[in-house]
Amino acid sequence: MKKTLLAMALAAFIAPIAAQATDSNGICYTYVQLDYVNVSQSGHGAYADGASLSGSYQFANNFHVFGSYTDTSLDKGYIDRQLGDHDGLHVSGKDRPWSLGFGYAASIGSRADWVTQVAYTHDRYSLRGCFDGWGCERYRDAANIWSVNTGVMGRVTDNLTANAYIGYSNGDEGVMGNVYGTFGLVYSFDKTWALHGGVRVNNDSTQTYSVGVRASF
Repeated sequence: MKKTLLAMALAAFIAPIAAQATDSNGICYTYVQLDYVNVSQSGHGAYADGASLSGSYQFANNFHVFGSYTDTSLDKGYIDRQLGDHDGLHVSGKDRPWSLGFGYAASIGSRADWVTQVAYTHDRYSLRGCFDGWGCERYRDAANIWSVNTGVMGRVTDNLTANAYIGYSNGDEGVMGNVYGTFGLVYSFDKTWALHGGVRVNNDSTQTYSVGVRASF
């Protein structure tokens, strides 16, 4: 009986603390976001851009689910060089990944959370190459990728929230393991509307930049 009462008292003490994990510090995990996305590679400049629609929904105070759909286009333009019997090559392509994930946020202070997330991504992509004097070829494929990241989300000021996560992803045969860092800023004009900016840096020397608008609920 004493053990039961002690367990109930402990649960009653812990529950309010857990409930305050994200509510008390004013960090919101329920939103819809639309971004312009630009993908570049060190030493080569930008090579793909497009748009991304993402969202997140917070439940049970500490947990959230999230998802995204991205549509980017690649256009290498005309590469003027001698390629055997062909004079040049024009390369274009599409990349349309979507993802779903689950996250947990635990308070580490009055203005910050420690956040851990796992996600599944289905990446569909296609490439089209056209050789002068020969014709065009198209290549299509898809990959399944799992990722996990962890880091800090915190309010720098009452209107500015920042995050810094480190993560790892891997997937199907042929998908190389990738260590990455994601960094973001959200500036809120009011309880609903905000501007978002972010960057993801991968260990294959590619970077993904995003900027857009967020509506929180």
